Amino acid sequence: MTTPTTLRWNDRMNASDTLFWHLDAVPELRSTFGVLMLLDHLPPSERIADEFQRLIAGIPRLRQRVLEVPFNLAPPEWVDDPQFDIDYHLRALAVPAPGGTAELLAELGPLFASPLDRDRPLWEAYRAEGLLDGRGAVFLKVHHCLVDGVGGTQLLTALLAARDGRAGVAARMHPPRSVDLGARLWRAVRHNARELIGANVAIARSVAETLLHPVDTLAALPSVLRRVYGFGTELGRTRAASPLHQRRSLSRALTTFEMSLIEIDAARRRLGATNNDMVLAIVSGALHRWHTAHGADVKELRALVPVSLRDGPDGSAGNRIALLAMDLPIGEPNPVRRLRIIQARMGEVKADRRATLYPILASALTRLPLVLATEVGRQQTFRTNLVCTNVPGPRETCYLAGATIEAIFPYAPLVGDHPVAIALYSYRDTIHVGLDVDPLAMDDVPRFLDAFGESYAEVVNVGRHAELGGG
Repeated sequence: MTTPTTLRWNDRMNASDTLFWHLDAVPELRSTFGVLMLLDHLPPSERIADEFQRLIAGIPRLRQRVLEVPFNLAPPEWVDDPQFDIDYHLRALAVPAPGGTAELLAELGPLFASPLDRDRPLWEAYRAEGLLDGRGAVFLKVHHCLVDGVGGTQLLTALLAARDGRAGVAARMHPPRSVDLGARLWRAVRHNARELIGANVAIARSVAETLLHPVDTLAALPSVLRRVYGFGTELGRTRAASPLHQRRSLSRALTTFEMSLIEIDAARRRLGATNNDMVLAIVSGALHRWHTAHGADVKELRALVPVSLRDGPDGSAGNRIALLAMDLPIGEPNPVRRLRIIQARMGEVKADRRATLYPILASALTRLPLVLATEVGRQQTFRTNLVCTNVPGPRETCYLAGATIEAIFPYAPLVGDHPVAIALYSYRDTIHVGLDVDPLAMDDVPRFLDAFGESYAEVVNVGRHAELGGG
C-alpha cells in the first residue's frame, strides 16, 4: 500500500483546530472521532505496541500535548510531552462472552463517550481481547483538533503495515521548544507578526490585482457576492423539529452497517450521480422510514456535512475542512426524486464555493472570549439535526501487526444537540458505516438499521434498472 512521502505537522494549531480544542472544554461539544479495525486474528500486545512505537517515532504529534498561550494571544502550540508513556495510551479491553461484535460495541460506547486527557497527547488505542474464533480488534480514539477525516486517513495509512514489512513514515521534525512563559509569549509575538505580514502582503496583492485588472475584478464580483450570500443564508437557517431531539444525554451507543461499494458505484454511474450523492440519498431514505415508523411527518432534516478544503494531494495535518449544512429531503418517498433534489442542492453549495469562507468564521470565533465562542458554537449545532461524513479509504487489503484488517468502521462525534452521527469509510470493496447514537434519543437502533438496509436496497435497485446516466 502507499503512504504519504511527507506528513507535515505544524507546531501551532490553525483556526479550525483551535476551535475544536476550545469547544472540547464543554462536555456536549467534545469532538473526538474513532476508528474500529476488525482483524482476522488478534496479534500479541507486544507486536501492536511495536507498530505504534514505529508510528510515534515518525509522527511527532502522537507524543505531543497542547500548550495554550497566555491570554489567548495566539493559537495553542504542540509541544513534546516530557512524561509521555505509551502504556497509558495503549490499553487492553476485555470483551464479555459470547464475544461477538455486539458485545464489543457495547464496551466501546462508554469508552468513546469519555473525554481524552487534555494534559496528554490526544489519542488512545484499545486492543480487544475475547472475541469469537480468535478474531481481533483495535479501536483508535483521536481528538478532532489533531487531524481531520482526510488527514486521519493518512495517519491510518502510515500505521498500517504491508504484509511483508513495515510501511515507512516520514515527518518534518521540529526541535524541542521551551515551555517557559517568556518563551511562549515571544513565540506568540513572532507568530502574530508573521500572520500580520502575511495578511498585509495578501491585501497588497489583492489591491494590485484589482488595479491592474479592474475588468476581471468586476467580472468576479457576482461570484464573490453569491459566495457570501450562500454562506450567510446558511448560518441563518433553522432545523426541523424531530422526535430525535426530544430526549438527550451524554451516553453513546455504537453500531455498524455495511454496503457494497461495487453495487453503489454501478448504481451511481447509471444514475449519473456521485458517491456522496448516493450516500446522502440512502441516509435520507433511512431517516424517512424511521420517522414514518414513529408517526412523524418530517419533510426535511439538516445534516452537518464536513467538506474537505484540501486542494489535490495534501500531506498536511490539522483540519482543512468546512462544516456545512445540507437539507436532506427525507419527506420525499421516491428515491430518484430524492437523489435529484440532493444533487441540485449540493450543486448550489459547490457552485458558490461558500465552503471556502468557513476558515474565516472559525478564525473569528477563536478571537472571541471563550465563554462567548462556546455559546456561539453551541447555538450553531442547533441549526442542524445530525452529522453525516463520508471519507474514501484504501481499496487494497491492509494489515496491522501482521493481522489482516477485515473491516474499518469510522465513528464521528455527537456534538451539541446532535442525536445521530453517521460516518462512512470505504475500504476494499465495502463502504463501512459507523453509527454513533445517543441511546436516549434513539432507543430503537435495530429499527433504524433495518431502515438503513431497506433504503440501501431501494437505491441500488433503482440504479440497477435505470438507463445509463439517467434516472
